[in-house]
Amino acid sequence: MTGGDDFLVHVAVPSVEALHAFLMDKFSKRREIVSFRSSVIYQHARATVVEAL
Repeated sequence: MTGGDDFLVHVAVPSVEALHAFLMDKFSKRREIVSFRSSVIYQHARATVVEAL
């Protein structure tokens, strides 16, 4: 990783509300974590066939 991030946590949750609850419960109470941010992927599309250039 590069930039200002120190670590990356990949989680799977059933909803955005569950993600918020997870972050508040697990991260916000820890003194060593100064700040955090989240990114949400709403859809993941994967091409199964690679086209020739």
